[in-house]
Amino acid sequence: MSDDNDLKQAAEFREAIHKEALAKARTAYPEIDFVIDTHSLDDYLTEYRDYPGICYKIPGVPSGYKNREALIDKIASQTIEKHLRDKAALPEEPFWQLIAEYPDIVVDYAIISANEPYCSYESHWDALTKGALQIFGNEWKLNFNVGKIKAKVISSNLLFDTADENAEMNYRKAFLQPPHPISYTEADFEKVNAVLFPNGTDALEVFKWSTDWSDYFDEGNEWWGSLCLTIYDASLKRFVVIMASATD
Repeated sequence: MSDDNDLKQAAEFREAIHKEALAKARTAYPEIDFVIDTHSLDDYLTEYRDYPGICYKIPGVPSGYKNREALIDKIASQTIEKHLRDKAALPEEPFWQLIAEYPDIVVDYAIISANEPYCSYESHWDALTKGALQIFGNEWKLNFNVGKIKAKVISSNLLFDTADENAEMNYRKAFLQPPHPISYTEADFEKVNAVLFPNGTDALEVFKWSTDWSDYFDEGNEWWGSLCLTIYDASLKRFVVIMASATD
């Protein structure tokens, strides 16, 4: 149980994080005036035990982040994503409310309305670039090499393939087996995707993209893995962009 002094220190630490994240988000969109942070105040307290068994808490970065900068990047990215959705005057997707319940995942999402007519690769490419703009935020303009991007079509069945820790990265593995411990289960994965793809998988077309074209993927490419997918849902005439990259 955190006491008032602990919470006060955590609030001050979080406020400093928010100021830095807001400044970063404003480099891309100066009109942004608040940040999106899915972490509770208690998440900003780290518990330590000292000899002879004295327990105390100090302000710190919530678990699941490599360092302070990684947390700031994540908050800035979430803030920009929300700003872009609001700016486009899109109705709030139920998915965004649900995914906020899973702050420890390393998977990033974007939902993009499809342009007509649908042209397979060209349409997926358009969705990828728009989705990357949402996910990368202000990093997009600095760390992107279009000449390195390659893609292949994969079966919609492979999209939800089993998570094998010894196999290459796939969507289920990225969600359930990040490089840090999480408590999420197969049931959580199914719940998220039931909302993300409410009409099932029959109408899905999936492109898997290379992950050597942006430094977004650098940490994952060190050892854990990285992922980049675009999924067209013909029943909803929209794309889902899925990306993941992380390290311990």
